[in-house]
Amino acid sequence: MKDLFIQGYLERISKQFMISNDDAFEVFSIAVILDKSFEEVYNEILIINPENNKSSSQDGGIDGIYFEENGLQCTMYVFQCKNSKKLEQGKLDKFRDNFEELFLKGNVLPNSKDLSSKIEEYKDLTKKGVIIKHQLYFLYNGNALDKQTSNEQLSKHYHKENNFEIIDSDDLYEKVVRISDSSSRRKTIDFTFNPVKSNVIEGDNQALYSYVINNVKALNFRIEALELCKLIEKEVNLNGTLDTLYSENIRSFLGSKTKANQKMLATLNDPSIKYYFPFLNNGLTLLCEKLNIPANTQLGEYVVQVKNPLIVNGLQTSRVIYDFFKKDPEKLNRIFVNIRIYESTEKELVDLITDATNTQTPINFKDKISNEDFNTITKELFKNNEINYLTKRGENFNNSDIWLKKSIPNETVLKFWYATFYGKPDIAKNSISSILEDIYDASKLSNHPLHYLFNGSKDSLIYKQLLQSYYIYDFISKKRKENINNPNYSKYIHLPYSDELIAYGIYNEIKDKGLTQNFDLEYTKVNDFIHEMISDEKAKYDKQNKAFSIASYFKKQLCRIEYNKKIDLLED
Repeated sequence: MKDLFIQGYLERISKQFMISNDDAFEVFSIAVILDKSFEEVYNEILIINPENNKSSSQDGGIDGIYFEENGLQCTMYVFQCKNSKKLEQGKLDKFRDNFEELFLKGNVLPNSKDLSSKIEEYKDLTKKGVIIKHQLYFLYNGNALDKQTSNEQLSKHYHKENNFEIIDSDDLYEKVVRISDSSSRRKTIDFTFNPVKSNVIEGDNQALYSYVINNVKALNFRIEALELCKLIEKEVNLNGTLDTLYSENIRSFLGSKTKANQKMLATLNDPSIKYYFPFLNNGLTLLCEKLNIPANTQLGEYVVQVKNPLIVNGLQTSRVIYDFFKKDPEKLNRIFVNIRIYESTEKELVDLITDATNTQTPINFKDKISNEDFNTITKELFKNNEINYLTKRGENFNNSDIWLKKSIPNETVLKFWYATFYGKPDIAKNSISSILEDIYDASKLSNHPLHYLFNGSKDSLIYKQLLQSYYIYDFISKKRKENINNPNYSKYIHLPYSDELIAYGIYNEIKDKGLTQNFDLEYTKVNDFIHEMISDEKAKYDKQNKAFSIASYFKKQLCRIEYNKKIDLLED
């Protein structure tokens, strides 16, 4: 079943992009790991030969790179993909060593010219003081337990979680099934908590602190950390993933390398302080559909039954504890966690509680906006135009929408709307997280200047604007692939870096024309303007004997200001 499943995807991708099955495996496997659309992987992440739009021989042994920025932190995902049944030590070594030479040491390697734009972006992030976490993946279409190969031995030797991961076809298949399931309806979870009673006043249980506000029941107590792990395991067993246990607002585990999570691990590993864990940690906040608050004890203990508990604050705590549990469960004995749980299914209250309680770690605004009304309406509009507008995790692998000709993540559309209709290409180039946060606020806050667009009204102008933004993005991404090595476009050295500003320029040329999909004349005109800007700016740097960074230029407000001068557009 697994082989047929994967082969079906490879044939579909191969046909869609007119590429070989080997190249299709690169697209498929990277899309699975990042949960991205095939189009985004092919257009933005894959390292390809620009002359034929196929897998590059000038990629330095690296098949794909993706930078996930979040303020002054960034995760860099680096991929090598092999449509092969067996691992080879030489290829594993080459992948790891080439990455270290090119990015960690900053050396130049032969046969790596098609990585130049990614190297430039890496340099730019480093100069900005961004802390970059490196995550390497070696993906192959074989089985780690295949006895006729050295796969198992090589996997054990090279695989290091959250650093250098080797993923076989079984892992890929399971992940596709898991993310597909997590995008569908969650199976009902009934769970019983056993609050720990007070050890302060003899004869007074003091295990619960409960109250009600406007029919919303609230309960506070402490439990053993092992009981929290039982809840997580029940979720995994029933729903195939622990993602469904967390509010869509906060599905983003930061890993064990962040300072806060390292401190938690240090506490759990230190016998002299680990029992102080509930003093050092804020605990968890949960929402549930049904909360039964007991009126009395049973055999001296309280029993608290809940239906469909959802963790809205405490993802980092629960994940650190669960990962610790999987390695050495006995070390969690007599370690306690504080719990706050509320009975409510009202979406607005869920959002309020999530926002109010998540102040220590970044909130994933991609998930927060997924259910907003404007996105629901946009999804239908795009579907009517045979485009799969992806708003939730796993939708790229949902075969109910397989008939749609194209797919696009909603954050990409919103990013290019920000660059075009909102007129901020420099911000669009810099940080998708800040854009999604701004749009989320616009959907919620009536005094936000963009609320009239994102308030979910069916009569809003935003839907047509988002569709036009998509058409501009789609045109530009295709042109970039066609022209990046086209002799007629050789002077346009900015093409790998300037999608957002090109989109801004095209929008300003066609904004009074209505919905359109072809921008050939505007594309040439805009690129001529940008070429002149780049030449002038580089000359200034050369005059002062300073290095000029093209990638950095398009992240500065200056690029928009200079472009506006070219078209005689006054800044607000």
